[in-house]
Amino acid sequence: MKVALELQPCCGMRSGIGAYTLELIRRLTQQPDISFQGNLFNFLSRNQGGEVTEGLSFPVRESRILPYGVYRRVWNALPFSYVRLFGPADITHFFNYIVPPRVGGRVVDTVYDLSYLYYPETLEPKNLRRIQRGIGYSVERSDRIVTISRSAKEEILGEFHLPPERVAVIPPSFDTPRPKGNFTPLREKWGIGEKYLLFLGNLEPRKNLIRLMEAFSLLKREAGIPHQLVLAGGLGWRYDGILATPGRLGLEGQVIFTGFVSAQEKAELYAHADVFVFPSLYEGFGIPILEALSLGTPVVCSETSSMPEAGGEGALLIDPLDTVEIAQGIFTLLTDQGLRRRKIEAGLQHAAGFSWEASAAKLLALYREMMS
Repeated sequence: MKVALELQPCCGMRSGIGAYTLELIRRLTQQPDISFQGNLFNFLSRNQGGEVTEGLSFPVRESRILPYGVYRRVWNALPFSYVRLFGPADITHFFNYIVPPRVGGRVVDTVYDLSYLYYPETLEPKNLRRIQRGIGYSVERSDRIVTISRSAKEEILGEFHLPPERVAVIPPSFDTPRPKGNFTPLREKWGIGEKYLLFLGNLEPRKNLIRLMEAFSLLKREAGIPHQLVLAGGLGWRYDGILATPGRLGLEGQVIFTGFVSAQEKAELYAHADVFVFPSLYEGFGIPILEALSLGTPVVCSETSSMPEAGGEGALLIDPLDTVEIAQGIFTLLTDQGLRRRKIEAGLQHAAGFSWEASAAKLLALYREMMS
């Protein structure tokens, strides 16, 4: 059996999709019954194919005829097929929602969530149009759909009216470094005091950060907590209202925007936070929840979409639309030491159940099931 893996999402500045794809395929090794091949558009070597292919155990076939972006815009008019570019395969797996036309053999498509449908304003317009135009055909053409949570599977089944056996859940995992313990340089870098609450993720409307800051303001006024609120992550889009909220609420100096953080900085921030708060409106999975739990940090997160799966018994769930409930959840984990200990223990056990190796094994089983 020959399985071809689309490597395009792994190129350039990798998003969560690119990271998920690369972590999975790096753990797929040649099997006695499965031969893997990577497919990569690499016109004029723009995609730094060597960086993408480093650590892979299988060959990569590169097409240098035209850039992928051009191919995507004109693929219906081209006189040659996808198979002509990369050769035939029994199964071809596409990792970013859309399947090109004229792909031979069987097809697997990874659809991470339905954010393009429920929260279209949170996607870049170009990417939104790409998914809206191609998702119907892609799902219809695919023999199997892969998604990353049970919640997303239920949404996909309902939206596309598919039988359950056509959709497989291959969850993500995490690879957070262990904290080194010396937090003083980062405290000085960002002006963080002894006690703080933490959020980590892109600054964008879907992350619900304005309500989080309003809940934090309520805790400062009504409970007098001594904490700062650290919002760690790069600028996403439509963030002006987020950046203006501390001034509107009189929280200057109490809300800290770190900007983009490295993997090691992220680990230190998780490990020293009193509570990690993730009140997002919608997630395909919510990896930051798992990362925080794995480092023994108690978590408050939304009860919506996939986040209860990401948090398991280790997270305290709240209604992300209720500012008071967000504040109450945070205050509970700050003050109820018995509950706090139980949540930390449950969170460590829950996070230990995830690994990229286990997810890769599930993907191998899916390929074998398709060809059996």
